[in-house]
Amino acid sequence: MTRWVYKFPLRLRSLLRKNCVEKELTAELRFHLEKLIEEKAVKGMTPDEARYAALRELGGLEQVKEECRDMRRVRYIENFSQDVRYGLRQLRRSPVFTAVAVMTLALGIGANTAIFTLVNAAILKPLPYPHPDRLVVLGGRAPQQPQNDLELVHPSEFLEWQNRARSFESLVLTQAIPVNTQGEDGAEQLSGLWTTSGLFRVFGVAPALGRAFTDQETRPGENNVAILSHGYWQSRFGADPKVLGKTINLNGQPTTLIGIMPADFRVATLNTDVYLPMPLDLAKPEAVGSRSFQCYGRLRPGVTVSSAQAEITVIENQLTQLYPSFLEGWGVTVLDLHHYLAQQSRPVLLTLLGVVASVLLVACANLASLLLTRGVGRRSELAVRASLGAGRLRLVQQLVVESVLLSAVGGAVGLILGLWASRLLVLLAKDAFSLGALEHVHLDIRVLGFTMSLSLLTAILFGLIPAWQASRFDLQGALKEQGRGARDHRGQRRLRAALVIGEVALSVVLLVGAGLLLRTFSRLLRVNLGFEPEHVLTARMLVTGDRTQRSNLVEHILDRVEVLPGARAAGAIQFLPLGGWANRGPFHFVGEPDPAPAENLETDVAVVSRGYFAAMGVPVLQGRAFTKQDTFDSPRVAVVSESFVKKYLPRAGPLGHRIIGDWSNPAPTKIVGVVGDVRQDGLTTEPRPTVYLAQVQSPGYITYVVVRTAGQPEQLAAAIRHAVQKVDNDQPVTAIERMEHYVSAELARPRLYMTLLGAFASLALVLAVIGLYGLMAYTVTQRTHEIGIRIALGAPPRAVLRSILGQGAILTITGLAIGIPSAIALARFISSWLYGVTPDDPLTYAGVAALLSVVALVASFLPARRASRVDPVLALRYE
Repeated sequence: MTRWVYKFPLRLRSLLRKNCVEKELTAELRFHLEKLIEEKAVKGMTPDEARYAALRELGGLEQVKEECRDMRRVRYIENFSQDVRYGLRQLRRSPVFTAVAVMTLALGIGANTAIFTLVNAAILKPLPYPHPDRLVVLGGRAPQQPQNDLELVHPSEFLEWQNRARSFESLVLTQAIPVNTQGEDGAEQLSGLWTTSGLFRVFGVAPALGRAFTDQETRPGENNVAILSHGYWQSRFGADPKVLGKTINLNGQPTTLIGIMPADFRVATLNTDVYLPMPLDLAKPEAVGSRSFQCYGRLRPGVTVSSAQAEITVIENQLTQLYPSFLEGWGVTVLDLHHYLAQQSRPVLLTLLGVVASVLLVACANLASLLLTRGVGRRSELAVRASLGAGRLRLVQQLVVESVLLSAVGGAVGLILGLWASRLLVLLAKDAFSLGALEHVHLDIRVLGFTMSLSLLTAILFGLIPAWQASRFDLQGALKEQGRGARDHRGQRRLRAALVIGEVALSVVLLVGAGLLLRTFSRLLRVNLGFEPEHVLTARMLVTGDRTQRSNLVEHILDRVEVLPGARAAGAIQFLPLGGWANRGPFHFVGEPDPAPAENLETDVAVVSRGYFAAMGVPVLQGRAFTKQDTFDSPRVAVVSESFVKKYLPRAGPLGHRIIGDWSNPAPTKIVGVVGDVRQDGLTTEPRPTVYLAQVQSPGYITYVVVRTAGQPEQLAAAIRHAVQKVDNDQPVTAIERMEHYVSAELARPRLYMTLLGAFASLALVLAVIGLYGLMAYTVTQRTHEIGIRIALGAPPRAVLRSILGQGAILTITGLAIGIPSAIALARFISSWLYGVTPDDPLTYAGVAALLSVVALVASFLPARRASRVDPVLALRYE
């Protein structure tokens, strides 16, 4: 250790002060030489004899210097430094080659960096809470439902888990709710979060100002307090700390502000303006709602998710005996919160990471082929260096250092492109996913380390094999080639051809994926929605009060909206189509025996007003729609969907049948009409049997007003808001959007998949075509002399053209033969993204094969055409 400490500064000095050390070495050797000369002269030699004798004894000065330099153990670093300087000069002498190589690498590395940045933000980076590994989410699991698919929680379950489970330090029950209030510009709606007092213990956070909720404040009658988010506090109250203790109106109730949450805090992915205590009655928990809540928990130290799952499963089995009416057949799942939040984006991001890795492989193969070609041209230079004593490993080191320099520059440019592209991807994906952590992607140590590692890996991948191949040559033959065109060996030609085949095969895989997604998107555009979204404007309201007040308010609003100039029809619905929000439950026909629980008839239930079907363009097939004659006090009526009739009343006329269901007012309800099926759960889910209840008889809280307009829908936005204010000045109206916006949002995810995979596939195709063109052009250059002889001996230009095209066709067909089976196998990974098309769709594969064949033919034709026009006289003089 002491010896190393002594030598390290000396070696460092040899590197940093090389000129000074060299001068000292020269002076020291001169001193020793003069001393030896003096000793020889003392013994009687002449000055010349003494000098020659001293030199013979000391040895050659340059050889001694080399031995001294070797003893410093810094020769490798000096050689590396020389290689770096020489490599930079070589790249500077070939600006076109350097620019093409750097940009090709930058595109491949940039694409990988962009996707990895999102992977890092969504999957790798821990959640921004204390001890995030102990945070879990608990959810119900419906019968025959996969383990990781969570349903919402019933408040009775939550209270039992809280009392019985010992694996959790704390549990919290939450529900996102809209909140009406009065802002500076009138009535406005906030995003609120109902929560029990355990929120702060579960997420390990306390209000930045003020205090948290007490247990008593989460009881009915005691919940007139609220906590503001940091963002809403700043935007609404100007970050005034004196706001604590003030009273504001929330949902028509005076509410005291008791706290301000820390900046950037949110529960999971929810953007919340105001936190409200949930009025949870311990004696009657169902009074606050049914299975419509989210439950989070914090595990005790040392407790694993699997052990918590085992305990909660036992508890749930016990609860099934207590609450068979709503727990029969249900289970419960405990998931790590980070895993739960990332499970939507994880398969997409990992698949895209594999896609961009394939693009990078194509880029590396392209550059490897380019470096092989460049290595053939530099064989004479390498031969001269070898003749001066450089070994093969030394030559390989020089060429690999050049590759590392290329990849370093490409990686730096790729890092910039990747960070820019990652932000662009977030903008593209904002309508497709609940982004959460992806909203704030930025450079961190993981992303930087990934890009550096990727750059080094690409340097090895595309540089090592060409360098090794370039260093394998016959020294005498290579020196004889100096001044003439160098020729590559059969092994190098085969390697170059194999690289092009690999590029074509990878391009086939990516093009097939893009083609399948393009076909899926085309099918989705032609899906029958069951309604006509054109010229429809929607607006959301949270209607408060008792049932009569809510019913009358919506009716009065419709009275004013439907007579607006430009409004053709107006109606209301609790949840818009395509959103997946629908109540579902059992029902039975009046006068028939109730079915057994296992054989319950089940239907979706939607609450709509008069005029809704006309406003949305839903056809009435039989009977009538709701009218003004259907009032709060009149007999209950319902309209059913076409699929309801086909499933439950295929032989009997549906009109006049009476049903009773598990809805808010389980009274006998008469079927008065049949309407067409509507896709309620999205574009890819077939419509289910649906019962439409009259809004005037079963009013909800959340209500969407829908208006069919004669002109552009946006022109009625201000008029609708004004009409609502005329009815109730305290009623906010939000989310005024065209219905086409919601249809477009449903297409956002398949559009994103298609765009990304299509872009990456196009990039891979361009690189593959460039590689094929480069190989064909190089082949023509290498065979110019041979082609000239063939033409001079009478071979027609057509035969030369056919020969070159044949080589390109063989490479393309081989790539297709490898790529198509690989694409069939890998297309299974994106099968969940497909709709209306199978992973082995023959039309897609035929189209990809045709496209690639045509493009490859063009890439091969240009060099082949040049070869067929070779002047035999000039070709015979070639080289």
